[in-house]
Amino acid sequence: MDIDNIGQISKRDLEIIQLHQFQQPIYCCNVTAIAYAFTALGYLTTVDEIFYVTQLPIASVLDDGMTLAETYDTCKIYIERKGLPLSIQMDHFDKPSITLEAFTREVEAAVCNENDVHILNFNTRIAHENPSLEGGHFSLLADYDPKTQEVTIADTNPKRYTRFWKCPIQRMYAACVDKDSSSNRSRGMIVLRRLEKVNLADNGVAHPAELALNALHAENS
Repeated sequence: MDIDNIGQISKRDLEIIQLHQFQQPIYCCNVTAIAYAFTALGYLTTVDEIFYVTQLPIASVLDDGMTLAETYDTCKIYIERKGLPLSIQMDHFDKPSITLEAFTREVEAAVCNENDVHILNFNTRIAHENPSLEGGHFSLLADYDPKTQEVTIADTNPKRYTRFWKCPIQRMYAACVDKDSSSNRSRGMIVLRRLEKVNLADNGVAHPAELALNALHAENS
C-alpha cells in the first residue's frame, strides 16, 4: 500500500473499512472476515461475538476450516439473530454467469458504494503467486484501479500478508475460481449490503474516510 498517496483516494470501500485492525486468530480468517465486514458497515463486531451469537463450534473451524457456503450460513445466522438491516448474497465462481468481465463490473461498482462490502474467498498461492502458502483464505475487497487493473485487498491477517496488498484482477479472479477440495466447488465471494442507504454527512457524523486517514497517519507519524 502506498501510504504517501492514500490521501488521494476518494470515498471508496477502502475507507468505509476504516482501517480497523483485525488480526485473525489462527486458522480463523473466515469468521474474522465476517466481523471485519460488519464493522466496516458500521456494526462493530468481534470474532468472539460471532462465535457466541451463532454458536459456531470452534473445533470445527480450527480443525476443518470453513467453506464459502459455511461462512455464508454463519454470516446469515448472525444477521438474523442480531436483527441487522443487511442483505447477504453468495456467489461461487463456478457459476457460468461469473466471468472475469462480470467480476470486473461487480468490483468497479462495489468499491464506489459505501453501502456494501465484499468478502472474497480465494487461493493464496494463486493470488500471491507463492506456492509455499497454505491455500484458501478470506479477506475484504477494498479498492480497484481500472488503469492498472489491480484490486486492493484488506487482509484479515495483516501480520502475515500486510494490512493492504494489491493483485491483478485477473489473478484474483483465478484465485476465486480455484476449487475448494472441502466442498468440491469453486471459491467466490459474499456480498453484504445495507438495506437502507446511510448518509453520514447529513447526520453530522465524520465520514469513515476521515477517521481512516487520521488513524493511518497517526500510526505512521
